[in-house]
Amino acid sequence: MIGVFGRLAANVLKPRVSTTIGRSTVHTFQGHRLSTQSAMPLITLLKPILPMEPNTATEEMFTDSVMRKRRLKMKKHKLRKRRKRQKAEKRKQSQGK
Repeated sequence: MIGVFGRLAANVLKPRVSTTIGRSTVHTFQGHRLSTQSAMPLITLLKPILPMEPNTATEEMFTDSVMRKRRLKMKKHKLRKRRKRQKAEKRKQSQGK
């Protein structure tokens, strides 16, 4: 019995996705909107509530090769920006003559 209600709730609460050429939009049933208060008991039946774990410290791990690649990428980016700026300045000066 609970499985039937669970599937019914999942089908009602899941938005429908229609795909058209070049874009996809998400829309819901306009006539069958459920309020969040009435949907909450159904959701609690579907998924048991798990106790929250205390926040653990995130471990950051960067290897030397990753940092090296990142530095080189930033150097290239800065060089491109500088050349673009110099090219624009040169073009501006040549038009002013």
